[in-house]
Amino acid sequence: MLPGGYSEFFSSLRAFLPPSRLLHDELSRLAYGTDASFYRLIPNLVVKVVSEEEIIRVLAESCRLRLPVTFRAAGTSLSGQSLSDSVLIVLAGAWKRYRINEDASRITLQPGVVGAHANVYLAPYRKKIGPDPASINSAMIGGYRRKQRQRHVLRHGAEQLQDDCLDEDHLR
Repeated sequence: MLPGGYSEFFSSLRAFLPPSRLLHDELSRLAYGTDASFYRLIPNLVVKVVSEEEIIRVLAESCRLRLPVTFRAAGTSLSGQSLSDSVLIVLAGAWKRYRINEDASRITLQPGVVGAHANVYLAPYRKKIGPDPASINSAMIGGYRRKQRQRHVLRHGAEQLQDDCLDEDHLR
């Protein structure tokens, strides 16, 4: 049984999401209640999304019902940023596309790209994302970017290139 507005939220999401991506059983919630940190927050509902359209609809419903949400990519946070005691939105499976522009001054990454993979894509251009967290081999860009709330710098030779995009991860 879901508490309060979560039951209405769950019902509204069932109209466009398959039940296999709406987790509210105790075991699933407990599993998603941990990340790489020592914190534990048990979400009331775990929602696995695979498209931007789904995120838009989920966020619209959560706003309507005034339910807080937290996004989770790989769950490698050491500080508990990917935990929630409300709604946990998990970027499920997809979200791995990337694009590098012609002169390699910008890379666009979906949030499911693993940090180390982004560096593999950039290697032919002698560039990389930075700074390198210890979890770069497993952390996804969605969480990696969120951990770096402030702007970060990409170094290429003597140049310092500024990342100033917040909606997607663009490196200039």
